[in-house]
Amino acid sequence: MLISVIIPAYNRADCLGRAVDSVKAQGIADLEVILGDDASTDSTVELASTLLPGLIIARLSTNRGASAARNAALKIAKGDYIAFLDSDDEWVPGKLAAQIRFLEEHPYVGLCGSGHLLVSRDGKRIPYPGKNPANWRKELHIAESFHGASTSVVRREVLESIGFFDENLRVLEDWDWLLRISQKYPIHVLPEQLAIIHENNPSDADGTARSLSYFLTKHAEEFLVYGSGHAAKVISQHYENAARTFFRHKRATEGCALLWKSWITAPLRNPQSLAAFPLAVFDSIFGTNVLPAIVSGRSRRRLRSSVR
Repeated sequence: MLISVIIPAYNRADCLGRAVDSVKAQGIADLEVILGDDASTDSTVELASTLLPGLIIARLSTNRGASAARNAALKIAKGDYIAFLDSDDEWVPGKLAAQIRFLEEHPYVGLCGSGHLLVSRDGKRIPYPGKNPANWRKELHIAESFHGASTSVVRREVLESIGFFDENLRVLEDWDWLLRISQKYPIHVLPEQLAIIHENNPSDADGTARSLSYFLTKHAEEFLVYGSGHAAKVISQHYENAARTFFRHKRATEGCALLWKSWITAPLRNPQSLAAFPLAVFDSIFGTNVLPAIVSGRSRRRLRSSVR
């Protein structure tokens, strides 16, 4: 019962040791760790090799994104189970054992996630206990309610059936992958907070916009499975999510354009979002950051409410 741990990385020498140490702390002998290096230009690979003798490295020659880095590692993974950990996150001791035990006791479940603890950029520690909605497939249309990139353990047969991460996506790639899994396999999330997620800077805004367009086109028919009204709400929510990224980058004009698309797609879904328009004007005139601060706080509150 070999477990393959997949860690994608790009220039993570400053924090990779934390992730590697948390894998070693699992205390599991029957385990291989594969670093999918996305053409790092710092000492990421050298550091990882020093920290973990026996580490397997799948190194890309050019920077192609997290999907390509994970895929390079997955192509050489030999485990019966595949576990994912982002290079800036960490696991608590006993995480893998708990998830493997659950999967062995529930052979019909394809993927097991867990709750997590979010460490914000200002050092706050925010708990997100795991939860299980009545329908993970429908839930994943709207919200990636658990950090699949650092909490998921999946069976090899699921990977062989679903396929790899979509390399057309620079963001939303793990969301897309989880959604595809949910269409064919049951998902279960343990309530315990078994991973520690370290909040990073917001995603690249232009990359987010390109990935969003591709993501919505790719899954257009999937969103319609639960009716046109549901699909409109899903699309509206994703436009709003992308708008938040632009607001965090202080690109208010483009953020407002996405927010307007969100509103006209489903006007009754979140009418309060219209308050962002005067706030964006206020920030533009006075050079303040009121809107980005509100957006960051609202994003966290929304995610917390989705996992209760």
